[in-house]
Amino acid sequence: MWRKIWAITRKDLYLTYTDRNLLLIMLATPLTIATIIGAAFSGIAGTSSDVPIYNIPLAVVNLDTGASTGREAINQGQIFEDVLVPPAGATEADLNANGVFLLTDAVALNDASEARTMVDSGQLAAAVIIPANFSQQLTYSPGQQSLGSTAVEVYVNAGAQVEGQIIRSIVESITTRIANGNITVAATIQALVSRAQSDLVFGLQFIYAMLSGAFQPDFSAAYQPDNTPILIAMQSVTGEPASFNPLVLFGSAQALFFMIFTAMGSVNSTLEERRNGTLQRMAVSPTPQFAILVGKVSGAFFNSIVQVAILFVAFTLVGSLLAGQFEMIWGNNLLLTVAVILASAFAATGLASVVSAIARTPEQGDIAGSLIAIVFGIFSGAFFSIPPIPIMQTLSKLTLNYWGVSAFTKLSLGDTGIGLNLLVLIVFGAVFLTIGLFLFSRRLKA
Repeated sequence: MWRKIWAITRKDLYLTYTDRNLLLIMLATPLTIATIIGAAFSGIAGTSSDVPIYNIPLAVVNLDTGASTGREAINQGQIFEDVLVPPAGATEADLNANGVFLLTDAVALNDASEARTMVDSGQLAAAVIIPANFSQQLTYSPGQQSLGSTAVEVYVNAGAQVEGQIIRSIVESITTRIANGNITVAATIQALVSRAQSDLVFGLQFIYAMLSGAFQPDFSAAYQPDNTPILIAMQSVTGEPASFNPLVLFGSAQALFFMIFTAMGSVNSTLEERRNGTLQRMAVSPTPQFAILVGKVSGAFFNSIVQVAILFVAFTLVGSLLAGQFEMIWGNNLLLTVAVILASAFAATGLASVVSAIARTPEQGDIAGSLIAIVFGIFSGAFFSIPPIPIMQTLSKLTLNYWGVSAFTKLSLGDTGIGLNLLVLIVFGAVFLTIGLFLFSRRLKA
C-alpha cells in the first residue's frame, strides 16, 4: 500500500516540477517580489542599511502596593518607572545622555486596562504592567524569610513584534537585577543568622546590634538604577548577527502566501482527475481508498515543503548578496526553522484539502483557493503592514500565514520561543486535514 501512496505522490511531484508556468508562480514570482522589497531596505544602492529604532511608545503601569522590611517601606515596582520613564524635570541633554530614554518614549499610567486598550489601538507599542504583589513576593523581611514568585506583564501590539522584543529584553534585564538584589539581601541576612546560631559571642553581638538599632545594613545600592544601569548600545544592522533583516519578514510572508496557492493547486488536481475519470478508475482498482487520499494529500504536502525550502535557500543567498557577506538570515537554529516549514506546509495542506473536498469543479476549487490565499495574505502582511486596528489584529491571528511569519521572524532574531506558533499550525492542519479527508472519502464513495 505504501508503494502505491508513494507512486501517487511521485506522480504529483513530477507533474508539478515539469510545468514551467507553475514553477514561475511557485518560485520566481515570490523570489522576485521579496527581493525587490528587501533591496529597498538594504544598502545595495549605496545607502545605509540601518533600520533605526527609537522613541518606542511605551506605558509603565506600576500597580505594586509595596512591602515593609520591618524598618522601612519599599516599592520595587518604582524601579521600572525610574529606569524607563524620564523624570518630570529632565532636560533634552538628560534625555540624549540616557540610552533608554532615547530608545523609548515611555509614560507612567495608573490603569492597566487603559494601557492595554492603547496598545490594542496602536497608540502604544507595548505596556509594562507591574503586579500588585511584586514587592511583597520579592522582599525579605522578618515576616517573609523566603522569596516568592511573581511576573511582570509585557503587553505588546501584534504589529510591533520587533519593538516588543526590545522592550521584553529591557524588562527582563531590570527584573533580573531586582531579583539578584533581593537574593543577595536574603542570602546575607540568612548567613548572619546562621552564624549567630553557631557562634555564641557573635550571636550576642548581633542580637544587641539589632535591639539597639545599630544594625542598619544599607542594601539600597542593589536597587538604585544608577548603580545597576541598563546599557543600550545602538549599532548598525551589519554590526551584530542578531539584527533584524527586512527580507526575513517579506520573504517568509511571500513564501507562505504562494505556498497556499501551491497546496491548493496540488489538491485541486483531484477534481481534474475526477472530471477526466482518472480518479474513478483508481477507486475501482485494487488501490485502497486510503492510499488514494493519502497519496494526493502527500503530494501537496511535499510540494509545499520543497517550494518553501527552495525559496528560503534563495532568500538566504539574496540576503547575503545584499549584505556583502554570507548571512544566516533565518537564524542559527536550523532544526526549528525546518520544524516551522513542516508545520506551515501541514497547515496549508489541511486547508487545501477542505477547499478541494467542498468544491464541485476544478474552476470552483481554483477560485475559492485563490480567494482564501489572497485574504490570508492581506491579513498576514504579505502585501502591506497590518494597521494597528483591533479587529485587523484579531483577524490576522486566524490565518496560518501569521503564525508562520511570526515564527520565522522570532527565529531570525534569536528567539526560540515559538512553541505556540508550532502548536497552532499543527492543530490548524490536523483539524482541516481530518475534515478534508472525511469529505474526500464520502465523495469517492458517491
